[in-house]
Amino acid sequence: MKKELNNKYEIRLDFKRETENPSRLFRAFTEMIDGVNNLDHLIAETVNSSVKSKIVLDDIEKGSIIGRFWSALTINEDSKIDNSPENEEIEEYIEESRAETLKFISEKKSSVEDLKELANNLKKIAEEKSLADSFNYAEHDILKLAKTINKINESTEELNEKESFELKSENREIKNIKSGTEKIDIDAVENALTENEIVNETEMIYLIKKPDFLGDSAWSFKHGNKSASIKISHLEWLEKFHSGKIIVVPGDSLKVKVKQTSKYNTNGYLISDKLEIIKVLDVIHNN
Repeated sequence: MKKELNNKYEIRLDFKRETENPSRLFRAFTEMIDGVNNLDHLIAETVNSSVKSKIVLDDIEKGSIIGRFWSALTINEDSKIDNSPENEEIEEYIEESRAETLKFISEKKSSVEDLKELANNLKKIAEEKSLADSFNYAEHDILKLAKTINKINESTEELNEKESFELKSENREIKNIKSGTEKIDIDAVENALTENEIVNETEMIYLIKKPDFLGDSAWSFKHGNKSASIKISHLEWLEKFHSGKIIVVPGDSLKVKVKQTSKYNTNGYLISDKLEIIKVLDVIHNN
């Protein structure tokens, strides 16, 4: 059996008429739409992990950029043992949790302590709606929550100090979502959750898919059938590559020393697993 949920809300982007570079406003608006949709999905997953979501444009107005949307969530309850909550309770939970999270952003909060407090507030909302007692309920993964908040924050980066978002739903209204809010430090969140950290170093050979010619991002590799995006921190080798003394192209391979850092929480659950190439040992050209 499937449970269909609909949740209406309005996103408004306030700006001055005759603003310069208007395309940035539409980019910001699109990113905010996607961010809110991802947030709704994340919130719904705490009620039931078998959830699908889509966002539908209901109306749009000129003046400020105003879009009216409804978030359509489908929860698949097949093979679930559950004292299933009513649709209205879930819809109210999503609406209030979304507003609480956006309030966190509008108040320019970003510390790990603030994030933990937000997660606790979302849990309280679930308890008030009697959702926390349902069999399938799970508390928020604060690492996922932090990443989702950072994505919403990114939508404000191109706004100036006089421009802002506001989001209005049936019972809640959040204003002054502006640029300038510091992002949540994901490494700090991981460290706060980490009980055990295991570091290993090993030699590997990676097939190059896409080198990093600019020196500010990760390289794209293939290892067997798996793709990997890995940062190279071997500065001496990178300097030779960027100066043209070492030439590699897609299809070549690198023999490297890799550092793998795995972090686990108190229950032994893997929080993060990161790879870093600390030394390039050899270049294997594709003949």
